[in-house]
Amino acid sequence: MTLGEGKAKVYMLLDEHSAGGEVEHDEDIEAKMAFFFDMAQKEVAKIQRILRTKRITVTADKREYRLPEDFQGLYRIWKNDKPATGRFRFRGGRLLTDRADAGSELLLEYFAIPGTITADTPDDYVFELREDGCSALPYYVAAQQLLPDLVMDYTGMLGMYQLALSTLSTGLPEESGRTIQRLYRG
Repeated sequence: MTLGEGKAKVYMLLDEHSAGGEVEHDEDIEAKMAFFFDMAQKEVAKIQRILRTKRITVTADKREYRLPEDFQGLYRIWKNDKPATGRFRFRGGRLLTDRADAGSELLLEYFAIPGTITADTPDDYVFELREDGCSALPYYVAAQQLLPDLVMDYTGMLGMYQLALSTLSTGLPEESGRTIQRLYRG
């Protein structure tokens, strides 16, 4: 879903919710929408993780490597195509390596924070979330638009947002999402 499609859905929700007819598009609502979409996508990304990778070639003269700016948490580390997550430590936003790691190729798999949406973000910006995560965003934004209005009840929209969050798929994108049960004889 793009930001423009999300905004259109918010206006549709606000139109359906308002008793006075169609909600007018104005710059104030548009500026607030960008801020609220940013808040919502970052909250959804904590539930439905965005997985990214970074390659690091360890050199003999360097022991610390800065983590990516969008780093939210570690998933796993591969050293020369073998799992090595437990072998590494972190300190102050940096990955620490040993002398024995010199010349190794590390693949850092991490959970990322999505890019920030501002009032200047174009409407063709594509959300980094999966489709079910994107479908929750307009409900949050619409609820926030209704919040300051004393006449309108925002709790229905917020309830729909909470319902959408509770049904999100939390598996990682490359996982099958299936659990295989095996019986062992001993």
